[in-house]
Parts: sequence; structure tokens; C-alpha cells
Amino acid sequence: MSLLQGILLGLIQGLTEFLPVSSSGHLVIFEKIFGVEAHNLVFEVMVHFGTLIAVVLFFRKRLAGIIISLLHWLTRQPASDADKANMKMAWFLIIGTVPAAVIGLLTKSWIEIAFASPRWAAGMLLVTAAILFSTKWAHDAGKNQNVSRTLLIGFSQALAIMPGISRSGSTISAGMFTGMNKSDAAEFSFLLSLPAIGGAAVLEIPDFIKGLSNTALITNYFAGAAVAAVVGYLSIAYLLSVIKKGKFFYFGLYCAFVGILGIFLL
Repeated sequence: MSLLQGILLGLIQGLTEFLPVSSSGHLVIFEKIFGVEAHNLVFEVMVHFGTLIAVVLFFRKRLAGIIISLLHWLTRQPASDADKANMKMAWFLIIGTVPAAVIGLLTKSWIEIAFASPRWAAGMLLVTAAILFSTKWAHDAGKNQNVSRTLLIGFSQALAIMPGISRSGSTISAGMFTGMNKSDAAEFSFLLSLPAIGGAAVLEIPDFIKGLSNTALITNYFAGAAVAAVVGYLSIAYLLSVIKKGKFFYFGLYCAFVGILGIFLL
């Protein structure tokens, strides 16, 4: 992998991790186009770490509040209204993470096979397109988040383990269809990406360390991760503005175009 390829793939990762167009599907397709080794584990872990940093920085105040509330709970300090809200969010994040964690562990070998197929990823982009188009008929009923809605969002995230199914697209769509406020559904989707991305990276650490033997490529990998972090931060801000304008379903047009193109060209 050259430095330019690392930067371009980092750019693609940063754009597609949070925009509802499937980062995994795009990486599989563009690795094929660029002639890069399929499922380059070291590089994929590093660019995912870059997008992890983007979420932490963007939602730093919210995350700080959650951490402070957990510390107050552990030290048995009186809980304020803000502490109660943040503790509830912490529990929702744990509950929402369980489906993807369980399904990911049970289907790991099958998913690795899917990651080797660019045409499969392109086909799944058409599924993402259908999910996004369907949100045109989702209505904001102003409902508060609860356990059942959180589990539905969690199972939607589990579906997105497959390359080509957008994680943000499926989780935000699920939140919108439960009647949640669109902005609240989007924020939860981004926060839910932290344990999902971080957990996936931790599971791959042993193979990641083995891959570090090729020190000549580390600079290129770090460049890709840095680009993914910067572009990911900007992508979060952009997507939140699109959701507020009610234009979320427009991303389905892009997914349909790339999916059809990928099926015929790959």
C-alpha cells in the first residue's frame, strides 16, 4: 500500500463510517479497485481507530458527562438530574451493544468470507438503499428512548456487521421508525459506534500486532488513520445537519448507484 492509497482509503473510511453508505462495503470495493490486499487487518484497525477518535472528540462533552455520572455512582454521591440522564444513556449503550457483540462472535468466520467478496458488498449496498429510502415514511413522534427501542437499534447494528449494510444508516433508521426524535436517534447511533468500533479493534489486536512487522507501511497506515479521524469528524457534523433538514433518505440514491455499478463492474 502506497502513501497515496493509504490517504485515499482513509478518506473513504472517514466519509463512509458515519455517512449512511457503509464504510466496510466501500473499503471492500475500493481495495479491489486499488489492487490493495483484501481485508488488510492492520490498516482497517487503524482507520477504524481514527474514526473512533472522531466520535470521542465530537461528543466529548456528552461522554465526559457520562463518565462523571459513573464516577458519582461508584462513589455513591447524590445523583443530579443530569447524572440520572447520563446513567440511563450509559445503560442504553450497554444494552444496544449486546446484539452486535453476540451475533458478531457467532458469525465471525462467515463474515470474513463476505468481506472477501466485493460483489456481495455491492449487493448489500442495495439493501442499505432500500432502508434509507424507507425513512421517508418515518414520523418523528417525539418518543423517549427505552429498552425495547434500544434493543431494536442494537439488532439493526448487528445487521450492519455485513459489508455493504450501513451501520449508521440502519441504526438511525431504526430509531426514526420507533418514533424517536431524529437528532436523538442520530446521536445515539454515533455514541453506539464507540463500543462497536472499539470492541472490533480489540478482538483483532493479536493479528494486528503480527502485522506490525512490516514497518515500512506503518507511516502509510498512520496517514490513513489521521485522515479518517479528520474527515470522520466533519462527516458527523454534516450528517446531523442533513438529518435536521429531513434529507436523510437522499443517501439511498447514492447507495443504489454504487451498488448497481459494483455488481456489474466487479
